[in-house]
Amino acid sequence: MRYSIDEDRALISECISGNVNALENLIRRYSPLVYRYVQQTFVSSNVPFDEEDLKEHHNSVFVLLLEKKCRKLRQFRGTNGCSLASWIRLITCRAVLNQMRENSGDATWFHKRVPIEEASDIFSEEKGAMESLEDEEKKIFIKECIQKLNPRDRLFLKLHIEQELPIQRVALIMQISEANTHTLKHRSIERLKKMIENSIKEKF
Repeated sequence: MRYSIDEDRALISECISGNVNALENLIRRYSPLVYRYVQQTFVSSNVPFDEEDLKEHHNSVFVLLLEKKCRKLRQFRGTNGCSLASWIRLITCRAVLNQMRENSGDATWFHKRVPIEEASDIFSEEKGAMESLEDEEKKIFIKECIQKLNPRDRLFLKLHIEQELPIQRVALIMQISEANTHTLKHRSIERLKKMIENSIKEKF
């Protein structure tokens, strides 16, 4: 189904305002396209891939679209016949190609940081070392740790922690079962805790 520029702009406006229904609609509407664009980029670049590669890059694209208060979506202008689908295709292709360059050693990939401002509440057992940091330093420190997680974990934390979506809705958006979403929650938080613990040891 094709959407008008006005419909695209209305959806983006709602996403920027933090409307969780709009965010869910965005991911549901464009997930199939992102999967297809990722696959097309691999094929056109003659680079082998598997299903896990497709999932990883799919999640990375939506992290890019939603982070920093939807900065990438804010950049959409809708001029010269460019639809939101075309804009997302451009972002997808660039993201995949950049990752390919990093993997080949041709360029440095700048991993976007998921802006989860209150994530430190999860890590009470690390409080001793964390207390020596100022609030702003804590935020930067946690963001740097989140940056090192895989895209699936980052997308989950973005939706569940920052957007405060319930597990049921996160499951629908990420197209996995509720049981798997609960498992993902546990593992994502454990991986982030471990990342923070290791980073604290290195830092102190």
